[in-house]
Amino acid sequence: MDRYIGSFACLILSILGRLSVKKTKRMPLRNILLIELFEMGASIMTTPSIRFIRSRFPEAKIFVLTTQSIRSSWMKIGELEPSRVLALKEDGVFSFLWSYLQVLRTLNRIPIDAVIDFELFFRITAIFSFFIKAGVKGGFLRYHLEGLYRGSIYNSGCHFNQNTHIAKNFLALTKTVLGDSRDFPQYKNNLTVEELVLAPYQPQPNVLAELRMKIPEFMSNPYLLVAPDVGPNLSVRNYPLDRLGETLKEILHEFPGYRVGMIGTRDNIPNCEKLAHLVQSDRLVSLAGRTTMDELFELLRGAKLLISNDNGPVHFAAMTDTPTLALYSTDSPFVYGSLGKCLILYSFYQCSPCIMAYNHKRSDCSDNQCLQAIPASTVSSFARRILRNDPAIRYQTINNATPYLY
Repeated sequence: MDRYIGSFACLILSILGRLSVKKTKRMPLRNILLIELFEMGASIMTTPSIRFIRSRFPEAKIFVLTTQSIRSSWMKIGELEPSRVLALKEDGVFSFLWSYLQVLRTLNRIPIDAVIDFELFFRITAIFSFFIKAGVKGGFLRYHLEGLYRGSIYNSGCHFNQNTHIAKNFLALTKTVLGDSRDFPQYKNNLTVEELVLAPYQPQPNVLAELRMKIPEFMSNPYLLVAPDVGPNLSVRNYPLDRLGETLKEILHEFPGYRVGMIGTRDNIPNCEKLAHLVQSDRLVSLAGRTTMDELFELLRGAKLLISNDNGPVHFAAMTDTPTLALYSTDSPFVYGSLGKCLILYSFYQCSPCIMAYNHKRSDCSDNQCLQAIPASTVSSFARRILRNDPAIRYQTINNATPYLY
């Protein structure tokens, strides 16, 4: 629908926009809308952009258009007013569109001065942007690419750079849309390391107290967390459960006082149950579907280590001081790597990355050999070294000159 119907809709709206175009003066930016609908990790990566807006336009009000399932991750950024984070319903196409019409009425009453669409090439967000009354509208533009058509709905924007980190792409887009230089076709300047820093998570003692009451036995021991399942839509990112099981067995054997918590949503419960069956340990506990977002962050803050596939928890942990061992495969760690205390295992297969903005994050791969190429012994070795506080372990992020890949 997005590719075919969305492209046609963008064409029609672009023609209508050109027929009715009126040159408007650039107004003071008092109300700025950010759009990102579907990815929790991506919402965290907008933090440097939000910090730039706060410093450059301190009086401006920041609004966010997202979806209900992602709203909680936006709230963890800590620099947004809850009433200004507007969420669309996801329980059906008609419910989704009806909730947008309600939000649209709210936005056009404010009114919005600038729209920044952080979605890479979704047409639906471009269509939504067309009907928002704003003088400045910006998003990622295709320029001379054959695909990824979104029409000419945006009057500002820059090329998405697949060779640089997503946080840098977001920040470049923000500076282009809200700046005065009108760089074309890309933001023409450097983005410094100091700009790409996440806001640290602020502990919530009351949430931690409730969590200790909910799972007292688990919280009374040192623990690590594992996120074993990305979910059905991107299961190609999952490290094989049998190998992950081998890793956890070795960890539990070396650290008899530790517990392991499996985190995720209700959709991840089946794979957590399979992993528990493989490990056969009463010290491996499934927490999938049992925690709120606030509780998950408290769990992450207290963990000695997070082991995760390329998924949202990697970026949540980056806001805490918890070390992370991340397994990357179908997406580029140079584009989507953590900005926190992270060590990434990556095989550098020629076929990887096969999921990217330019193919709408769709891959025909059903045999992720790039991830299977990482032995369980390697995962186990690095995990145990981290838990032993091995001084040779380097936590260097994509911001640093030396990458954090092994």
